[in-house]
Amino acid sequence: MLDGLSSGEIELVGRKVRLTHTDRIYFPEAGITKGHIIRYYLDISPLLLPHLRDRPLNLERFPEGVGAESFYQKNASAFFPSWLRTFSVDYPRAHKTNRHVLVDDAAGLIYLANLGTITFHAFLSRIDDLTHPDLLILDVDPPDLAGLTREESFKPVVETAFLLREELLALGMAPRVKTTGKRGLHLGVSLDRRSTYNEVRTALTELFTRLSERRPDLMSRAVRKEKRRHRVYLDALRMAMGATVAPPYTVRATAVASISMPVTWEELATLEHSQVYTVANALARVTSVGDLWAPLVTPGA
Repeated sequence: MLDGLSSGEIELVGRKVRLTHTDRIYFPEAGITKGHIIRYYLDISPLLLPHLRDRPLNLERFPEGVGAESFYQKNASAFFPSWLRTFSVDYPRAHKTNRHVLVDDAAGLIYLANLGTITFHAFLSRIDDLTHPDLLILDVDPPDLAGLTREESFKPVVETAFLLREELLALGMAPRVKTTGKRGLHLGVSLDRRSTYNEVRTALTELFTRLSERRPDLMSRAVRKEKRRHRVYLDALRMAMGATVAPPYTVRATAVASISMPVTWEELATLEHSQVYTVANALARVTSVGDLWAPLVTPGA
C-alpha cells in the first residue's frame, strides 16, 4: 500500500497547493485515507493527465469520504484559484451554461483531489472542437439480477465486449478495453473528429441494433430493466454532447477504492470482475505495463 501524504503546503509545477485533513478516512472498509488518495493521484498523474487535458470535467466529490454525503460538481466554484482554467459550455435545451473546470497539470489535479474529488468525469471531446468527439466509448454494464455473484454477472459483459470488438475490427477500428472500476467495461476507440455526436450516435445505434438482433439472448437495447432482465444493456444515448466518462486511472467510489484500469484483450479473457485493480495495486501494474490507452489520446503512441 502506498504511503499517504500529510497535511501542509506542497509545490507542484511552480504552484503552491495546500493539503488539509489528509488523515480523514475516505474508504472505511479498505482503511484508505484522503492522504492516500492524494498520493495516488500525484503518482499516477503522468499517465492520467493526457486523458483529462483540454476536456471539460465534472467532479464527483466526497468531502467526508465514501459513504458520507457526496455530490457532482459541474460548475467551477468562485473560490477556485485563478490559475485553474475553466471553460463555459452552453446547454440550450436546459437553458443554462456551465463553467466546467479543466485540469492541465498535477497542481490542478491535486488541488481538486484535496477538495474531496474521488472521481473525475471527462468529456468525449476537447475544447478546441467541442461538437466533434475524438473518443468513442462503448459502455458495457452487467444485468441487474438478484442472486448473481459479481463474477457471474461479469461473464456476459466480457462476452459482449468480445463481440463488440469483432464488429469494430471489421469496421477498421482497433478498440481498447478497460474496467470501469465498478461493474462493467469500457471499450474505447479514437475518432478523427470528422463526425458530430449525432452522426457517431446514429452509427453506434445501428451497430447495437445489429448485435442485439443477432444475440437477443445476451444483449438488449430496452431502456426499462424489466424488459431486458438478464441481458446486457447496450446504450447509444450516452454518446452525446455533454456526456462524460470516467477516464483511465481515476478512482471509483467503491468499498475497495477500485480503479478504472486498461487491460489487454488477453487479460480480459480471464478477468473475474471490474474491481480487480485498486489504489493499493494500480501503481505496480502501470509500472509494469505502462498506459495501454495512450494511443487513444496521444498520436503515434
